[in-house]
Amino acid sequence: MRLSWIGCRVKGERYHLAIVVKSLALDLELFNWFNSWNGQFKSLDFLLSVATTNMVKAVPFMMGLWGLWFWPETREDRIRMRSALTATLLLAVPIVALTRAVANFAPYTPRPIHTPGLQVQLFDGQRSDVLDRWSSMPSDHASLFMGLAVAFFMVHRKAGVFFVFWAIVVSSLPRIVLGLHWPSDVLVGWGLGAGIMLLLLRPTARLVERAKIVPFFERREAIGYPLLFLATFEVARMFQSTRGLIDLLFS
Repeated sequence: MRLSWIGCRVKGERYHLAIVVKSLALDLELFNWFNSWNGQFKSLDFLLSVATTNMVKAVPFMMGLWGLWFWPETREDRIRMRSALTATLLLAVPIVALTRAVANFAPYTPRPIHTPGLQVQLFDGQRSDVLDRWSSMPSDHASLFMGLAVAFFMVHRKAGVFFVFWAIVVSSLPRIVLGLHWPSDVLVGWGLGAGIMLLLLRPTARLVERAKIVPFFERREAIGYPLLFLATFEVARMFQSTRGLIDLLFS
């Protein structure tokens, strides 16, 4: 069913083929378990619908960023924290770009809700044509929000623990329950987002600090804070406005 995405790694070897088949079977089994909750309880359906809104799945991350921005008491700690948070916003761009590049240029993988022959449970009123013809692997929701959560964890442990939980339970798992992603899509997305932040956050934060970007904008708050608002607004909307502008310019 989904061998096309990783078929280049099989090459006819029975051992590898057995691993692939078992992995796909586990992926399907996990998906069926998560999806079995869809449409079972009105209260759960309502919570799942709410979790898909940007206000719930995304905005809390930017509220956390703004809270951490003003958290440190000393100027030295503020510069360090704000440099890391600026780096976090900057790295959100390559996380989303890399995730979309993998989804667009890797072999197409249909989402569960669009997989022929697969019985996906839907709640009353759920549309089945959403994101049709958009490849499933990997999940950009999982990569972006896990990346942000890992960045928060690296700069403030308690906030990071909360946002890792939020990225898993609120921003990612409902995508599986609703049939929009396979569990493997989410796992790969988590790996991409977390990996990029773990590798690049500290060196990027050092570059931001050496370039004195934060002090520059602090001296010019009339410029700095509108730009910061624009950046957090776009991340909270998963760059929908930016994507729309790019499509308009290059269509």
